[in-house]
Amino acid sequence: MQRVHSDAWFAKWEARLQEPIKNTKLYHYRDGLIKIAFLPTIVLPVLGIIQIVRARNYLRQFIECRNEFMHKGRMITNDGPPGAGKTFSGGNMAYYLARDQWAKLQNDYLLQRSMVAEWIKNGESDKIAAFKALEESYKYYADPERINKYIPCLMSSVPLREYGTGRTSYNLSPKVFKQIQRVPEYTVFFNDESGRLSGSDKSKTVDDDVADFWRLYRHFMDGMAVHTNQDGGQNMIQIRRSTDYVNHIFGQETILQPTRLLIKLDRKKRRFNKKLGKMDAAKEEYLAQELYYLEKYIATIGFRRVLHQLSTAQGERIGEKEYYIFPAIGGVQYDDRSYRNLYKCKDKKIELEGWESLVVDEFDRSEYDSLIKGDSQNGAA
Repeated sequence: MQRVHSDAWFAKWEARLQEPIKNTKLYHYRDGLIKIAFLPTIVLPVLGIIQIVRARNYLRQFIECRNEFMHKGRMITNDGPPGAGKTFSGGNMAYYLARDQWAKLQNDYLLQRSMVAEWIKNGESDKIAAFKALEESYKYYADPERINKYIPCLMSSVPLREYGTGRTSYNLSPKVFKQIQRVPEYTVFFNDESGRLSGSDKSKTVDDDVADFWRLYRHFMDGMAVHTNQDGGQNMIQIRRSTDYVNHIFGQETILQPTRLLIKLDRKKRRFNKKLGKMDAAKEEYLAQELYYLEKYIATIGFRRVLHQLSTAQGERIGEKEYYIFPAIGGVQYDDRSYRNLYKCKDKKIELEGWESLVVDEFDRSEYDSLIKGDSQNGAA
């Protein structure tokens, strides 16, 4: 009987891939308990306890990171070299801040709506005007067609895709910086490589509208912003005027990976490769699908540790170097579909210079064979 994975099997795996936190907890708690069960030994139970404690500690640090990232400020800049983790930590933190802002917006809207009649009766026009802005923002983000497509309260200069749902961030465009396009209250900005889209360089010359945007947003609107900036250069003047704190990001590493599963995956791949060409196409596809999902599942398990040093916008250090802890797969990833669609050469054939003239001829063994033949004759003599 030909083996074929059912629709339910695919649905189960796809659902599993959407739960990196749950996957991490289940794997490391279960793996730790298995080690603890080997009571006749001493080392394994101790390692099991350490593994569970570490997993719990990293989860706690992740929650604390979400609560303390802005350091009681409203705008922060991630500064550091390429590959250090500025965009990963900044984009994902902006995502979690946006989730908190969306919950706050919904709560504030419901509470303030109940007060409108009282404010009208008492002629409190300032509170009514503020509520109108809040209501407009709430209705904008809560629109059924919009909320199923976009992540509420998250606006980004690079396309971010929510892990699990496929929803994307709203687009932070030059129109926003120039104040041509209005921004809803409670919005969280993720401004990657700050200044790249705002029409400014890293000098003191900057468009007045752009500078005013960040000052107005910083002082008067209920929102937040996370910027990133390449290491080695002074950040843009309009960002410096609005940034509460600067986070220098030193580097990132993956920690608490699923060692047992990685070994299992490697073993399965080697077995699969040995059988290639020796089994029918249906069985090959069946096994390849299992390997595909196992590899994707393993990527969701573990954490990323990002080393950082917080300071004021003027460069005064705050505390010691610390680590941010994030899930191995963040809440949002780059929307690589957008990048592929924008890639200028996407519709062109691959025509590398010299590629068409590359010819692999049959290896000429005549000289080698004559040497071997001569050696064998000498040996016989």
